[in-house]
Amino acid sequence: MNRFRSMNQIVMADRLRATIGESRLLALLAAYDEPRGAVLPLVVALRDAGIDIDLDAITWIAQTCQTSTAIVQGAISAFPELNSDQDTITVCDGLTCRLMGAGVVQRLLRDRLGEDRVCTSACQNACSTAPALQIRGALYGALKEDALTALAQRFESSSETE
Repeated sequence: MNRFRSMNQIVMADRLRATIGESRLLALLAAYDEPRGAVLPLVVALRDAGIDIDLDAITWIAQTCQTSTAIVQGAISAFPELNSDQDTITVCDGLTCRLMGAGVVQRLLRDRLGEDRVCTSACQNACSTAPALQIRGALYGALKEDALTALAQRFESSSETE
């Protein structure tokens, strides 16, 4: 029996399964005691393949991992870098980054780019370059005010041309 409700969901499920590949999908699921352990690895695999994590993808991941869409959405929300919005700047809010000025970084970027474009994450494991942030998957660290200003200007101009 097929767990998907509509033809669109069936087509989407087939597309996502083909994107990851059957052997890779089975390996991801087998790597965990429970299928729900593969939620984040599946999200990362889909993102790496250029798939946006929209409601259809979330539904497929939930069904594949035998869990609810709420669990999948909760897992994704804990990692802003997995957010579908590629124009979001994710500032590390780990202890070292906070001590090294992550709050100043957040304020400067939010003032320049707006509240909706800047979010925080748990430690990004770049403590030696604190404060750190990610933009479109690229990690930036040891940012002083002049470098932050230049980065914000570059980000502003690239957003205006899109």
